[in-house]
Parts: sequence; structure tokens; C-alpha cells
Amino acid sequence: MPRLNVFRYLISAFFISIFAVTGASAAAVRTEVEVDRPVVLAGEDIPVYVLVRFEVPEQSAAVDKERPPLNIALVLDRSGSMEAAGKLPYLKAAAKTMLGRMTPRDRLAIIEYDDRVTVAWPSAPVESPALIAKVIDALEPRGNTDLVGGMLAGVAQVHGNFKEASINRVLLLSDGLANEGVTNPAEIRKLVRQAKKKGVPVTTLGLGLEYDEDLMQDIAEYSGGAYYYIENPKQSVSVFQREISTLFKTAARDVDIRFTPGELVKGVQVFGYASRTDGGATVVEFSDFHSGEQRTLVMRLELKGGGAGPASLGVLDFSYDDVAGGTRAEQTEELVVEVTRDADAVRHATNRETVVVAALAEADAEHEASLRLLDAGNWKEAEEKLEKLASHLTARNADIGDIRLAKKIEALTIENSSVISAGAAPAAASSMMYMKRSKQRLYQAGKGQRGLSMLQSGDSGSAVERLQRAMKDAGQYSGPVDGDYSDDLEDAVRSYQSDNNLTSDGVAGPATLDALGLY
Repeated sequence: MPRLNVFRYLISAFFISIFAVTGASAAAVRTEVEVDRPVVLAGEDIPVYVLVRFEVPEQSAAVDKERPPLNIALVLDRSGSMEAAGKLPYLKAAAKTMLGRMTPRDRLAIIEYDDRVTVAWPSAPVESPALIAKVIDALEPRGNTDLVGGMLAGVAQVHGNFKEASINRVLLLSDGLANEGVTNPAEIRKLVRQAKKKGVPVTTLGLGLEYDEDLMQDIAEYSGGAYYYIENPKQSVSVFQREISTLFKTAARDVDIRFTPGELVKGVQVFGYASRTDGGATVVEFSDFHSGEQRTLVMRLELKGGGAGPASLGVLDFSYDDVAGGTRAEQTEELVVEVTRDADAVRHATNRETVVVAALAEADAEHEASLRLLDAGNWKEAEEKLEKLASHLTARNADIGDIRLAKKIEALTIENSSVISAGAAPAAASSMMYMKRSKQRLYQAGKGQRGLSMLQSGDSGSAVERLQRAMKDAGQYSGPVDGDYSDDLEDAVRSYQSDNNLTSDGVAGPATLDALGLY
């Protein structure tokens, strides 16, 4: 196994030096590791935050054409609830759109489920797309929802035709609650971890307002897949298109991230990802990386009091299968801080960027806790928690002055009014939509992707496309819908903000997105 990158952090009061071995530039996934306080005060137990940035270079067109073959099981909910709001016709169209992008190099299985599970099309090379399309068209709604049974049938189809060289994946769609077969969340997590060990991640797609978003997120997190919230059946085609495009651009898979704490650390908390302990190490559950992706990981390290001198925070091991290179890549990064008795040295060594990202991670965790309170019916307590969090962040940002924290405060203010409405009518469609949207935003934010709550110059992707369309509808933007937050789009946003009595900064934050119906 080639070692692509070995970093050792030698941290003094004034600098961080990073040493990399030959070959680091060839890494499929580039990493940077920072701490908020590279110098800590002797005897103190204030936590240190670690920020890990992951970046995957964009693939060239030639590399994209040489993508690995796909081995997919499409697991489709055909329960009775799929009859409502024209869900099933849109689902069929989305499935056939995905089928249209596959070739005979790829394998596809179709599983349909309600209270029964049927392998409608056993895994086979996509050599007869017209016949597969007929199978999809024959789906009709009936029965309850054996979600886990359908998922396991999909895993069996993919695993039975597993090849290391292929991108192996189950795509699980549901619009309802798991009310048949295995329904216990702990048992389901155990089953999806087994799927991950077999090399079969499960991507989940929740459709509408009735499904269990916590369960669907858990299945994705613990199996190494992705999670999508499809709010409107009409969005099904675009979401399926986005997922298969992501699969085509897979750059790194079978990702393993583990942190082994050093002599100075007594506890580890991971933000934004599921994690588990393995011996003395904390293992973080990560999904595959794709071309052009950026992701972050934030950890909070609780410290023991230590004497002056260099001290180890721990070792971060990161490994993955390099899809293009066909090798297992490994990186090891040791974090060492300087323990001092000089309080001025500690103050001067603070890393502002990591402080901000860590503050956002802590705020998101508290925000998520307020949603759990709301789920449990404690809406007044949830409201108070959000108000307290907003006040805390406001006081903290008075010293830091960062726009990301300002926009998070803006989000909390908007969401507090939604909490009050949801508490008054928890079964209302607007309340359920709020919960799913908010959890989706937090799910993505935990991975460093904040496009559902804040967009600004330099951003790109599907969230920017949504903004461009909304600005066109508002009569403020006449440029292309290309997913690029250009200067023209920034000017249009600033003009829209001015016309609607919003802070005119050209940044599409929560208040602007809310006014456009995108929040």
C-alpha cells in the first residue's frame, strides 16, 4: 500500500510546519489539518478543536469517460401511499432517466417492495434497457412498507455480483414509515453496518413528508451512502440525475478515518458524522468521495492538564481506495501542540478560521438538539434553546465578526418562528416540511456543505442553480442558469435584498433564501 502523504505537525507559539513525502500531489483526496489553538496553557482543560479539510480535484473529461462500471440495485417503494400526489409516475420517470445513462458495462437490479419484497429484475448487465423500462412501468401501488426487507434484497443483489473494480451501491427510495419487517432502529443500524462491511453502501432518497428522515439519514450514514430529501415528486428526476452523476465521478471509496488520542486527550467528540470507538481509536463513518467535492470534519478534544513542552493530541489515520489509481492510499497525520505557561503566547497563536468553523459545528449540534426536542413534543423547550443559542452566538460574533456566524444567527431567528408554528400544529404539512428541510440543511452542514443556508460569490453547484432560477422568477437576474455564483448573480442578489428591505450584502443567506422560498 503506497503511503501518499505523511504530515507531522510541529507547532510552536508562532508557526505550523507541514512536511509531506514525495507523491503527495498524486493523492486522489487532498487533506489539510488545523487546530484552533496550536499553543495551550499548562494545566488548563479547555478543549482544542481539530478541523480536517478534504478536497478532491476535478476530473478531466478524459478521466470521466473512463469511469468504473456501476453495480446498482434500485429499491423502489410501491406501497399504497405512493399513489398520492402522482408520486409513482414521477418515480418511474426518474428510474428510467437513470437507466438511460447506464451502459452494458453497468449492472442493474430492480427491487420493488411494499409489505412484500420482489426482485422484479435480477442483477444483470444493462443490455436490454427497453425490457427493464417495462418492468419499471409495471409498478403499481399496494400494501405497507417493508423498507428494510427491500434494502436487504438490494444489498444481496449487489453483493452477489460484487467486483472491486465496480462502483457498488444500493439506491433505496421510500415515502413512508418502516411498518413491516425489521423496524427497530438499533437493529437497522446493525444491518447497514454489515452492508458497509460487504462493500455495499446504501444511498437513501426520502420522498414527500411522511417518511422517517432520521431513519433514512442513519441508513445512509452507517452504510457509507448519501441521503437526499425529495420534497416534491417533480424533483425526483433531477435528484436521480444528480446521484448517478455523483456515482460516475467517484474518486475514492471504502474510506476509513480514525483518530487515536494522544497523551494530552481524555475525550473525543465528532461533529456532523456518525462515529464509533474501536479499541482506543474513534472511527468516523465516511461515504465515498467524488470528483470536485470538498468536505470538512470537526472534532472536539477534551484535554487533561499537562506540563510545559510539546505534547501529542493524537494521530489521524486516513485511508481509501483510489478509484483511478487502483491502489489503497494512506495518510497519517500526527498533531502535536506546544504546552506553555505563557498566556500571551496562547492568545497570539489562535487560528481564527478553525475557531469559526468549530463554533458553527457546535451551533449546528445545539440546533439539531432543539429539533429532537421538537420531535418529542417539547416545542417550548426547543424555542428557548434556539433563543439561547442565538444570544450566545451573537455575543461571540461581536468579537469574531464573521459573516458565516452572522448568517447562522439569522437562520436561528428565522427557524425560531418556525418552531413556534410547528409546536402549535405539529401534524401540519408546513411543520413537517420545516423539520425535513431543517434536518437536511444540518445534515449537509455537518459535512462542511452549507449551500442550503448560505451562498456567496465563488460558490457553485445545484444550490446555486436553484438560486439563479428563483432570481430569474423574481425578475432580478437575466444571466445563465449554470450553477456559478458570478459577479452578475451577486449584483442581482444585492438588488433583490435592497428592494425587499434585507441586508444588502450580495450573500444569499437564510433571510434572502427564505424570502425567495428556498429556505
